[in-house]
Amino acid sequence: MYDIVYILKKDVSAEELRYSLRSVCENFPYRKIWFYCGCPEGITPDEYVPFEQKGVAVWEKTTSTVEAICKNKNITEDFYLFNDDFFIMKPVEDMPIYYDRTLFRRIEQIKKRRGGAPSLYTRQLEQTRDVLMEDGYKTFNYAVHMPMLINRKDALKVIRKYPKLHMFRSVYGNVCNVGGEQHADVKIVKKSIEPDKNCDFLSTSDGDLSESAVGRFIMECFPNPCKYEDKCDSAVLEQRTVDSKVLGKSEDTEGQS
Repeated sequence: MYDIVYILKKDVSAEELRYSLRSVCENFPYRKIWFYCGCPEGITPDEYVPFEQKGVAVWEKTTSTVEAICKNKNITEDFYLFNDDFFIMKPVEDMPIYYDRTLFRRIEQIKKRRGGAPSLYTRQLEQTRDVLMEDGYKTFNYAVHMPMLINRKDALKVIRKYPKLHMFRSVYGNVCNVGGEQHADVKIVKKSIEPDKNCDFLSTSDGDLSESAVGRFIMECFPNPCKYEDKCDSAVLEQRTVDSKVLGKSEDTEGQS
């Protein structure tokens, strides 16, 4: 089995992380769980490395952390890279690698949504796409908010070859020719959108889980604390889960007579 590594902000909220861990413990095989950079009170992983991230931009901090992870020989040679907003909704035996479309299509989609207006994010995607194309690589988008299996040695080679490229997952996936299966991005941004009850993975936006339909669904699916949670803090979350169910029901019946 492989290790799971979460890259966390120093001030990361415990809520999403707790439910992500609950989903992992229930549905995802692993050897150890590692936290890098941040570790909120009330949660104790198997291993914690309080790494000081380098750089200013988010992509610089992520790249510096991934590089440090890949140099850690105590982590399995292949490991799953996780974010705190990844939720495993069904039992997984063998986790595939997923991409959702090409970077070109992803850029096109974002620009259409923004009325054709560019953004810093689309410019970063374009830079990544252009460099990959120039060097003869495919241009799949691997940023689909699901766990990705990373090989430590291969990732270090990619970072050293492309230290300035922003989209690590997509750069790694294409340069290392990992292939994979096509799967829609599982991140749900709008608070009102109800998730597919038969989904395999989910991802949420920042904010209180109880404030969104997808967040309340996740809370209902994983009501039981996992071994990484302190019991006192878990009791508070259990009450919030009950409260979220009440909130959800009141919203469903609001306006009905």
